Amino acid sequence: MNPKITTVISEATIWQPELKTLREILLDCGLEEEMKWGKPAYLSEGKIIVVMQAFKSYFALLFYNGHLLKDEKKVLQLTGPNTKKGRQIRFENVEEIKKREKTIKAYVEEAVSLTELKK
Repeated sequence: MNPKITTVISEATIWQPELKTLREILLDCGLEEEMKWGKPAYLSEGKIIVVMQAFKSYFALLFYNGHLLKDEKKVLQLTGPNTKKGRQIRFENVEEIKKREKTIKAYVEEAVSLTELKK
């Protein structure tokens, strides 16, 4: 566990329970955590897999190369109209995260395997 991320989460004024829950899931996937662009990022062998993002009305898990994922559950969304690569799964509460835990882990696993193929 990265102490910088522990601090960021403990000082969060919104989405703190969601950040904690998602962090546990991502660490359970074997990802390393690091701060990137001022946000908690999760990496595999130095390659960014996902970044946690907090907004006013929702909380998101951004898959850095989400455009490559199959998205069999149809949960990924574009981050904006000009987005090329990144895709988000958006959440509004801890219950949503827990309900989608298997999907999150499957998408993380797929993203990691795609990163390994690029070597």
